[in-house]
Amino acid sequence: MILAGCARTLSRCLLAGSIAGGSGLLGQAPATPLAIAAESTEAPGQTATAPLGVVRVEPDRGVVGTSFTVATDGLPPGAVVGWEWLTWDGTYDTNPSSETVEYLHRAFVDRRVSLGQSVADEGGRASATFVAPEDFGEVHSIYAVVDGADVARGGFRIQLSASLSPTEGPIGTPITIRVTGMAAKLFSGSTLAVRWNNAYTGVLTATTTHGTAAARIRAAGPVGDQYVVLNAGTVPAYLNIAQSPYDFVYAHLPDHEDIRLPFRVTGDGGMPPDQMDWPDPSRVAELGPDAPRTAAVNPPKPGVGAELRPARGPILSTPTLVATGLAPGADVQMWWVTARGNRVTPSGWSLADIPLPPATAGDDGALTVSITVPDDLGGWHVLKMAQNDAVVAEAPYFVERSLAEVSHRQVHAGDTVTVHVKGLGWTELDNGFAVTYDNSHIGYACGFNSDGDVVMQVLATGGPGTHLIDLYPMVYTGHDAKAWYWAPVLTYAEDFPALELGYRLPAIRIAITIL
Repeated sequence: MILAGCARTLSRCLLAGSIAGGSGLLGQAPATPLAIAAESTEAPGQTATAPLGVVRVEPDRGVVGTSFTVATDGLPPGAVVGWEWLTWDGTYDTNPSSETVEYLHRAFVDRRVSLGQSVADEGGRASATFVAPEDFGEVHSIYAVVDGADVARGGFRIQLSASLSPTEGPIGTPITIRVTGMAAKLFSGSTLAVRWNNAYTGVLTATTTHGTAAARIRAAGPVGDQYVVLNAGTVPAYLNIAQSPYDFVYAHLPDHEDIRLPFRVTGDGGMPPDQMDWPDPSRVAELGPDAPRTAAVNPPKPGVGAELRPARGPILSTPTLVATGLAPGADVQMWWVTARGNRVTPSGWSLADIPLPPATAGDDGALTVSITVPDDLGGWHVLKMAQNDAVVAEAPYFVERSLAEVSHRQVHAGDTVTVHVKGLGWTELDNGFAVTYDNSHIGYACGFNSDGDVVMQVLATGGPGTHLIDLYPMVYTGHDAKAWYWAPVLTYAEDFPALELGYRLPAIRIAITIL
């Protein structure tokens, strides 16, 4: 009998994971059931332990939510058996410093989750029925545990599943792509390539979301049947995975086909309004005052506190600086700390102090004053304060991206549209954005050398009617074994390396009409 039911899903707030070994998320189903028995692995001279028994799993594969039964025997009658599911916690490994943020790679750690318990019958057999949790699409070991010791092991493979919502609508309709059962470290590493019809659109990631990807694109014309196509790869899509060395991990459908999700464009209702699609607030880390971040160098003088309220906003915002513990009645010098330079010339870059108007602390050592955020780079900055030639505090502030201008909205094919964006940063995670035109990836833009200011020219192409230009967060570079850099990260709202560092990077969505 079952004493405790299994968790139907793993918590979405837990960090995502991976597998070491295993056959993989998109792996071809093995010819034999996934009843795994471990062999003894003791080194010579050690006391050998009995090999694990077999947990029989039926069925041994399925999508998230599939009901399956586990069973093992050879147990003492009445033994309480705990059933444990092996998963992996994952994160994006980064190296934040005062000068920049370096993106390294994905990192994964094994973790077990309790599914529930059952009791062995008089014949020494125990069984239970559970539901496949929301997890990575690979073979997950299932352990039978008695009195804290593993006694048997089997496995269940999470298979890939994908859907669109809605499945029809006019040009500009927001479309949610939802995929469960994406892999962890295998081949591309928790990524899938997305195409709109045959045009590469961007990449889905699922590192910190346990194999689940949720992305939003917009329906592009012409009117009629279109297809969202998902397949292996990063940048670009891998079109003949069935003939590759990775076939055994990415044969995600029986015939080695792409996943094709139809969408019907029903009409053209005109240009949708400009939109800033921000990340899910629950996914953006709240950093403490002492957390590592760019521009922060000096610890506060004991007893001095300073903060900007609010602590984030676009250029030219006017937050309020609130400071306490200052030298009473003394002048306060202030600087905006930013970066100057670029990533591509030998001169490189360095931090720079931009002077701000001075102020004077009150007789109680407090200061409350409005500050104008400079027209500058985006990302994390600090407002540095000094008294008597000594730095006493730094108040962090996050400069967000903003859409400044679109030159023309009604154009002819062949005309140039200028898109002006402010607040790009200088780290490997926020110094650029990737651009799609009617869901086709056309390139990227960077804003470090121009102090966060990007003026980008886009050629108007296509037939008369509405056309879409979307600007997505991207990763500029890093050390992942399989590169996914410069590509639109369609899952930026829930799974992106900068989220864990408090960065809030939006997708910027605009539209034009070709006459």
